[in-house]
Order: sequence, then structure tokens, then C-alpha cells
Amino acid sequence: MVVENMGLDHVAIKVRDIEQTIEFYTDVMNMEVSDRIGDSVAFLRTPAVSEDADHHEMNITQYSDEELEALEQRGELELDLHEFNEELPENGPPMLPTTGPIYHIAFEVPDYDGIKRAADGLEERGHPIYRGPGRHGPGNNIFLYFPDPDGYPIELTAKMEEAPEDGGRPAQQWPQTPETWNVWHNAEQL
Repeated sequence: MVVENMGLDHVAIKVRDIEQTIEFYTDVMNMEVSDRIGDSVAFLRTPAVSEDADHHEMNITQYSDEELEALEQRGELELDLHEFNEELPENGPPMLPTTGPIYHIAFEVPDYDGIKRAADGLEERGHPIYRGPGRHGPGNNIFLYFPDPDGYPIELTAKMEEAPEDGGRPAQQWPQTPETWNVWHNAEQL
């Protein structure tokens, strides 16, 4: 063992408009700013998780002027998040469109009702939903995928399979089929 890994602590992303991104994560994702550094860095946490929540789960940093200029030269400064949705394969795996190497950032919600409320709230705002609600085979968790203002895919997840405390279980080999990515069950059974 090289690292005594105790779990994922936080994720850090660069964004085009820090104020717009803070608004999204506070208004839609129910997070709050725990600290800021000048106008270019913000730390966010989820206050509802527990009284013992860590200082931050996300670090959001504003792209520099030079980085924004490079995005503009590549035609990536302005994003149409609805346009990404049109590129998704109909029944394939949730290969979500991204604006960089991050495939998605997952946030846990309590249950299917939390996923459904989020989907309804996003639809009311006219915000695109890429996939879901659905249920993954590996992990057996319920999911919903949608973008943040910079196109980073967000996954809401609920009811992830819990790992046994002692001994674990052998890894399962899943087929590479659309049904592996979404083995949806009737919502009443959730």
C-alpha cells in the first residue's frame, strides 16, 4: 500500500464565471460558501450533510484571463448546455458530454424521491437533464445526470450498494450493454 486512502475529500474545478457557478451550486445543489479568496476562488460545502461537515467539498477557481482567451480562441467560451443533450446516444451508456477530462461529479441524495424532486426542479428551470432518473447495475444506485454552468456533468445518486464491512465481496463482471448502465426498476419498488 502506497497511500492510506480514507476516501475522496473534495474536488476542484476551474470555471468560466465564478459568480454564476456559485449561484448554481448554492441555489440548485444546496451548498454554501465556506470561504473565498479574493474574487477568484470559492470553497463550498454541503451544510445539510452533518454538523461535523468538513470545511469544503468543492474548490471552485475562476479561469484566468489568459485561459478564458484560449477558450474563446477554441470556440469553447460560450456553452449551450442543451446542445450537449442532443449528442447523446438514445439507449447507450451515459457517456456524457464534457468540457474537459472530468466525466462527472457525483452528489448523494437520500432516495428516489430526492432524485425525482431534483428532476422536476431542473425541468421547471428549463435546465437540461442528460440521463435519468435510472438505476445503474454496478453499485445498484439510482441516478440523474445534468450539467453545471461550465458543462461539468453532475450526477445525483441515491441508494448506492453498501460494501460489507469485513471481507468485501468479489468484483462482478458486467456485460458492456446499455442495460448494465440502466437496469431501471419500477419507481414504486425503490
